[in-house]
Amino acid sequence: MRICRGLKLVFWVLTNLCILFANPPHPVVAAEKKAPPGTPAANGLAQHLRSIPQPNLDAVQAGVKEQIEAAWAELQAASQRAGSDKARMAEAYGEMGKVYHAYDFSDAAEVCYQNAMNLAPESFLWPYYSGRMLQEKGEIKKSIAQLELADKLRPNEIFLLVRLAEARLADGQSEAARALFERSLKLDESLAASMAGLGKIAVSERNFMKAIELLKKALEIQPEADSLHYPLAMAYRGVGDRQRAQVHLQQQGSRKPSCRDPLFEDLEKLKRGEMILWRRGNEAMHEGRYADAVKQYSAMAEISKDPLPRIYLGNALAASDNLAGAADQYQQVLRLMPHNATAHYNLGVILFQRNEPGAIDHFRAAIASDPGLRVAYFQLANVLVKNEKYEEAVLHYSRVIELSPDNEFARLMKALSLVRLGRYRDARTDLEDGVASLPDSSDLILALARLLAACPDKALRNGPRALKLVEQLLKSQASPDFEIVETYAMAMASSGRLTEAVELQRRMIGTVEGAGRHDLVKVLQRNLKLYEQGEACSTPWRDDDPVFSPKPGNMTLIAPRETLGMSTSH
Repeated sequence: MRICRGLKLVFWVLTNLCILFANPPHPVVAAEKKAPPGTPAANGLAQHLRSIPQPNLDAVQAGVKEQIEAAWAELQAASQRAGSDKARMAEAYGEMGKVYHAYDFSDAAEVCYQNAMNLAPESFLWPYYSGRMLQEKGEIKKSIAQLELADKLRPNEIFLLVRLAEARLADGQSEAARALFERSLKLDESLAASMAGLGKIAVSERNFMKAIELLKKALEIQPEADSLHYPLAMAYRGVGDRQRAQVHLQQQGSRKPSCRDPLFEDLEKLKRGEMILWRRGNEAMHEGRYADAVKQYSAMAEISKDPLPRIYLGNALAASDNLAGAADQYQQVLRLMPHNATAHYNLGVILFQRNEPGAIDHFRAAIASDPGLRVAYFQLANVLVKNEKYEEAVLHYSRVIELSPDNEFARLMKALSLVRLGRYRDARTDLEDGVASLPDSSDLILALARLLAACPDKALRNGPRALKLVEQLLKSQASPDFEIVETYAMAMASSGRLTEAVELQRRMIGTVEGAGRHDLVKVLQRNLKLYEQGEACSTPWRDDDPVFSPKPGNMTLIAPRETLGMSTSH
């Protein structure tokens, strides 16, 4: 991780420094081995599971059969690798249930959902899917029981409230349905489905004026919901307005008011075959067959009703070195979903890799759309440092540390950005906090020692502490980096041990000269003159020090955080 000059000092350095170390390091004790987790035995998970009735797949299309068989194979694999992990098994059964549900194999789906609920009773997904499936089958009372369970697990989910209200209404429970529709409208005042439900209840109660008000408003919001013309006609007939009643009767149709249900949309995606294409694409990506991945993801993008598959396609194109094609896919996503954090982030990566403007703007847009997207804060801060925008970089590194306290690179670069801003006290405080939080981080220890040894603000220097920190690093490294030994000389000078600092500096100059690193010779000679004149160094890092050009590794693209109707663990 350290941003260094890549030079190791030769054996004589350790030979001459080892006398300083009174206490040798303790030997590393091997960690105690733990027994591997057991496999799903009969006395483990089996008590929670029911046998799944196997549907006859002879009459289904080849693609559908392949999709079901792939999901079944994955369920079997999960049962073998998951051991006694109920959460993994619950997800595997739930995903299998979704595939059966999508293709109307409801008996098998119901058992899968029940197994998932038994294994993960705290999960909202499986009682919801089970309730919706039972609702479709007309098993209303069983549906209500499952949807009520889902509501307890995740209250105030709008689409759930609407479906449960509709089930209650179908079961003749008008008061319970009314309460649910009203709950949903408190969360979304423009919910046409709930207005329509309340309007139907008002018709049944012969409160025709209220019904007209609600149903007209619902139709204004969703004029395509032509099924509402019939209850509206009945309401007009109830107030004696036969002319308007006749007009609405002539317009009645079968389309119901919609309430967006992202979970049920997943099932529609499964029906269109997106899942099998997605799996094939993922497999090709994993195996490095990027052209095949592009082919599979392209097919998925063509049949999908939403733009998210284009992010997968963009990632595959980027892996194939077609950065322009990848950028085009992300831009297409953003035209339809302008606040999609993943597309913004990935486009920022591509623009940065192509040395094109706009990367910073897209990283900013990514975190604006998704305040929890850690990688976007991190890469934005790194790019800002490269562009010498240190104030803003500090803010984003702070957010990275808040989200990932163990990110030592972010801690280091935040402190260095503060140094560039001349905020030495803040930099010292941050480095002290970093070393306390990550005591094994040699990067943070070295940066703190360097600042304590050579801080331009003399009031913040602490030569003896710097010396102790560097000696700690020297004990732990068989062949120390150039920066460590250079900092050691700084700490010696700051502690008043100028003669030793001069001697060590001269030895380093001889070593780097022998290595042909004349650029480093000039750097060392500047500090040597200071030490020879009886002065300590007051420049912990030069302006052109490589440490201010962070290289945190390659920027990697990310997959959509939104659901695509498939488990994100694949």
